[in-house]
Amino acid sequence: MMNSSSNSPYQSSYGDNGTAEAEQNLGFSYGLMHQAMDQPERDVPEEYRRPPPYNPYSPSENSSSSTRNDGLGTANNNDSTRPKSKKPPPRPPPPRRAKSDEDDLVQKLKVTKVRWFYRDDSSKKWVPFIGYDSCQLEWKYRKVYEQGDAEDGDCERILVRGGLYEVDILEKKCHALYWSDETVDAMRGTWFYQCNSEPLDESIATQIETEHFAEFGGQKTTVDAPPTKAAKQVLKQLRFKDHHVDWNSIKDVFMYSNSKSSRIARSIGTTIGLSKASTSGYRIIRGYHEESSLDDKPPPISHLVFVVHGIGQIMDRRNIIKNCTDLRKGSEKTINKHFPDLKGPTCTKRVEFLPVEWRSSLSLDSGGVSAITPQKLKSLRHVLNNTGMDILYYTSPLYRSEIVKGLHTQMCRLYSIFCSRNPGFEPNGGKVSIFAHSLGCVIVYDILTGWNPIHLYDQYLNNVQGSHPDLDSVSPTHQELAAELNEARKRVSDLEDKLLATNQVAVSITSPKLDFQLDSFFCVGSPLAVFLVMRGFRAQGTGSISQIIPKSICKQIFNIYHPADPVAYRLEPLMLKHYANVAPMTIHHKDSAKQIPYDQIKSMGIPTSNSTSRSAVYEEMTGVETGANAKPAIGRTTSFTEGIGGFLAKFSRSGSEERDPDFDALEDLQRAMDSYDADAVSVQAGIPSELDTIELEQRVDFELRQGNLSSMYISALTSHSSYWSSGDLSLFMLTQLFPEDLATGH
Repeated sequence: MMNSSSNSPYQSSYGDNGTAEAEQNLGFSYGLMHQAMDQPERDVPEEYRRPPPYNPYSPSENSSSSTRNDGLGTANNNDSTRPKSKKPPPRPPPPRRAKSDEDDLVQKLKVTKVRWFYRDDSSKKWVPFIGYDSCQLEWKYRKVYEQGDAEDGDCERILVRGGLYEVDILEKKCHALYWSDETVDAMRGTWFYQCNSEPLDESIATQIETEHFAEFGGQKTTVDAPPTKAAKQVLKQLRFKDHHVDWNSIKDVFMYSNSKSSRIARSIGTTIGLSKASTSGYRIIRGYHEESSLDDKPPPISHLVFVVHGIGQIMDRRNIIKNCTDLRKGSEKTINKHFPDLKGPTCTKRVEFLPVEWRSSLSLDSGGVSAITPQKLKSLRHVLNNTGMDILYYTSPLYRSEIVKGLHTQMCRLYSIFCSRNPGFEPNGGKVSIFAHSLGCVIVYDILTGWNPIHLYDQYLNNVQGSHPDLDSVSPTHQELAAELNEARKRVSDLEDKLLATNQVAVSITSPKLDFQLDSFFCVGSPLAVFLVMRGFRAQGTGSISQIIPKSICKQIFNIYHPADPVAYRLEPLMLKHYANVAPMTIHHKDSAKQIPYDQIKSMGIPTSNSTSRSAVYEEMTGVETGANAKPAIGRTTSFTEGIGGFLAKFSRSGSEERDPDFDALEDLQRAMDSYDADAVSVQAGIPSELDTIELEQRVDFELRQGNLSSMYISALTSHSSYWSSGDLSLFMLTQLFPEDLATGH
């Protein structure tokens, strides 16, 4: 059998892995079901031979002038003797493939009937490998254990599960390739429960297979025992500690439990005339119910996406791996629904997500913050130290370089491993993108642009003119010493200018560079805009994306956020100031019937009417719509003020002489709303009535949809971590990575 993707332009590690060589060395051909197809054509009687296909352009029998042999050795040139109304006999069915006698014999299990499994880490269930992985593992297993192809107890590991894991045949372990601390068991399945296709324990299945082959090897499997109402005779029995196996025939094999309850059930069943198998037995079958196939394999990777985490990773080091798995599963669901060209045996490209865990390898203060943390509220302080402290670390000049170097090293290491396992990725134009979350967006941005606060500070000091302010208050007796110091400072400043002019290229070269060209940069829940403002970044008014990041470094950037995410900020107003009044693009819902391309959607302004300021705040707090879009509801207040006022009236009518503390809190809230209205009036006066005619060359800010029944303030607690399982985000990201493969119906 030939691999359908062998002609793919992407040469992947998910290749043949010496399939032909393994077949030749092991002395068997892949798939005995193709044995008849490989044999020379057999002699078939004339009456069963397929007639030649009908050709309307060939000369008919009535007009043919040539002689036709009628099979009796004479030439028949007179067709008038045959009745013209008689139809030709029906075409006989094609002859079935001749079944080899070896197919009916109990032989060694074929490679395609053995199925390998791995234990799922979450459900603890055995999950079958895909057909291609199982064939590769079985070939390697037979090569190692039957031919002794294991030098010094070591053998080559086999890539499985899309190239993210590798299996050690000797240890029967499945190891993660790109991250640590994930190793699960692997198992070779030969005997299975017929009811659910679950594999028997490998040690038990091996003993059953040995006894089965020793007892029935070489016998025909099609011989059935004569029908009888009596209990079937047990041809062979194999006993274990907790159960036993009975062979009633070559195909009728049952496993029974030796527990007391099972023995009682069998005794009662036998008394009332039931068979032993119908009471407590489980039928087991030899070989997996579905044969493995080399065509059952994922397409080669054409787009690699690095997933970079933000703050809080030190609390759970496996969190980014779980989040990346959720992102991968969401993308698979989206591909099955919206991208039909990215699935199937003819597909030659796919996307893969690799988690980048950079926090656990850093030492930073070596536990200094933990040592100074008070013991009271230890749990809360521990959470704050492991989350918000990452931002303080990154803003510190002492620890920032260690963080940047740590993330840069991890991405380059993972990319090197990936290219070594996928040698055809770069030669065939494979693309690389980055999906960064929270603080990870800022770190990736600084790596891409080479931003260095120390270098900027040096430039600032070199541009400062005049003497140091403290030197102006020097006593008269030290004026001469101060003058000498000023001269020395000027001399040092001149030398620094000359050195800096010659060292500009060196500074840019020594800044960390990635080993790949970036295609797309997805910033999710990102505070990057705040960091840029703190660094003095201001809008230049050109509308070019290069203001944020040069296109020579990254082709496109997307700033994606949830409307209730308190950490996320917009980037477009840093390119064009008037885009603060332009609404961000709303990401399409995953189930929308019509997906309009984002470049065809017209930009909309943000409503800033003062009359809706109170209702807007009320909607944010309660999640209940007001105004023109409000739906009628019983007992709903018409305005925020009336709602608060009515609630306050309940407290004012209470007979309690003591003032309720909730009453004070609500009064403070009402005063805050009045202040909000006053601020809205002043802000409204400063907003231009007409937007600037300059537009962005492409939109950058994209906003996810919020649930209809959710409150903004409640969503703020969970929105920052809700991106990983968002189907809308998966659809948006795949639309940008594979715009030409989106189904035309959408």
